[in-house]
Amino acid sequence: MLASTLRIPFLIIPSASKFRLAIILFLFATVGLQAQRAIPEQAGHWVHDEAGVLSSATKQVLEAFIQRHMDSTSNQIGVLVVRSLEGEDIEGYAVRVFQNWQVGQKGRDNGVLLVIATEDRKVRIEVGYGLEGALTDLESNRIIRNEIAPRFRAGAYDDGVKAAVLAISEAIRGEYVNDNPTARRTGKKRSPVLTVLIILAVIFFLSRRGGGGGGGYWSGRGGWMGPMIGGGGFGGGGGGGWGSFGGGGMSGGGGSSGSW
Repeated sequence: MLASTLRIPFLIIPSASKFRLAIILFLFATVGLQAQRAIPEQAGHWVHDEAGVLSSATKQVLEAFIQRHMDSTSNQIGVLVVRSLEGEDIEGYAVRVFQNWQVGQKGRDNGVLLVIATEDRKVRIEVGYGLEGALTDLESNRIIRNEIAPRFRAGAYDDGVKAAVLAISEAIRGEYVNDNPTARRTGKKRSPVLTVLIILAVIFFLSRRGGGGGGGYWSGRGGWMGPMIGGGGFGGGGGGGWGSFGGGGMSGGGGSSGSW
């Protein structure tokens, strides 16, 4: 009787039940496939909000800012917000999305992907091989800790994602130095006259560049400046499609994960 059995760890199955074994192995494989969350189509958008937590205005401005950043540096930034990871760990999911969307340029892998799972309260900054020297694991963790987590804990998803994208763009330019956003917000108030002069200077700068109007503009370390002068928008409620990523997608696990 013992000689007529097929022994597998944790299972003793009669040799006559090979068909039953095949079914069991198939079920195990099926469960493993179902544990991986689906990846949305990139479809020519830098920002995907499947959780519905970002306003239309925020998505428009993010699309425009990321496009401008890519035009000036060639670096690419993607944002994906989902409700739940459906049991998958955020590191593995972020790598799969990064590779599927091919974030970054082919041969340069100069892309960064921000993944947020609202119900799981988890966030991941995934960094391509080409930017791991500029956006280190330490800096990624600092962005999550200082820029994202405090705003998300307050329910301010719009502000948190905008602050994260701004910080990521500055980090890969070598300009991200903020380690204490609270101190910056509680510092001396800017003079109203100075504020008006800055706004006029920005409007003049944009008009000299040919305009383009739209939902908003980042003014360096001055932070976020909301919608300003009117004009031809950025493509409707969800932000216009600016084009696909550049064929990169190589990530060695660089970046950082966190929660709030």
